[in-house]
Amino acid sequence: MSVYYESTVLRAGNEAGDMVEGGVVILYADPIPDALESVSVVHGPAKGPEREIRPGDVFSLGEQRVELVAVGERAHENLCTLGHIVVYLNPDEGTSLLPGAVHGRGTVTVPAAGVRLALSGAAS
Repeated sequence: MSVYYESTVLRAGNEAGDMVEGGVVILYADPIPDALESVSVVHGPAKGPEREIRPGDVFSLGEQRVELVAVGERAHENLCTLGHIVVYLNPDEGTSLLPGAVHGRGTVTVPAAGVRLALSGAAS
């Protein structure tokens, strides 16, 4: 698998742990709007994205891995412009896919500052 987006976690908001435990990871690159700071995992992109996000790709937080199974129509644009995507973990079958969201299979815990965040998949 080829890494096409790479970033480093800078901090997690004080409510981000509750969000992650509930199956929602909100990623946002710094600078982040004040209204989203408490629920987001804030990161500093280092690379990419070098291509669009696709089902079958892998979202990684350190050693934790999530396989992406669905990608909203605006997820790539939001990632490019804001470093923002929302990852819904193990959503129930039939759950609507929001335009800026991705659905994934797997679990993660709230990451600590300094953890590597990556998206990878087959080369384009």
